[in-house]
Amino acid sequence: MGELGYNFTDKFETYKQFCRWCNVSPNNKISGGKVLSSKIPKRKNPVGIILRTTANNLRASKCPLGFFFRRIQSRSGHMSAVVATANKLARIIYVMVKEKREFNESYMSFNEEDMLKKRLEAAQKALLKIQKQLKMVG
Repeated sequence: MGELGYNFTDKFETYKQFCRWCNVSPNNKISGGKVLSSKIPKRKNPVGIILRTTANNLRASKCPLGFFFRRIQSRSGHMSAVVATANKLARIIYVMVKEKREFNESYMSFNEEDMLKKRLEAAQKALLKIQKQLKMVG
């Protein structure tokens, strides 16, 4: 909070502007509907560095943000997960300060076991579909 100041929400109209200033949102360059580049610009913002470090430390955490980090990491890689989780942290901080309310983890909470069961069911369904296609061919 020392880096931001007490009225930082007055400087940014939306959380998107705040995330952009913190340097935790990708710089998507799109032409003709195709993403040409989506790299993070190289700016050294102390708030962004703190958010990325915090996000990196969440990878071993058992909280919902830690699960979010691991899910994105399995899909897109470590650095993408760090930036995505830092972006989520920046949005949470912005909303907490702007609306003057405490962080409520209940809206983020979900059971990791339930998510794994859903993934297993989806994989089994895909396997059955492939088996049917093999029977039709063979």
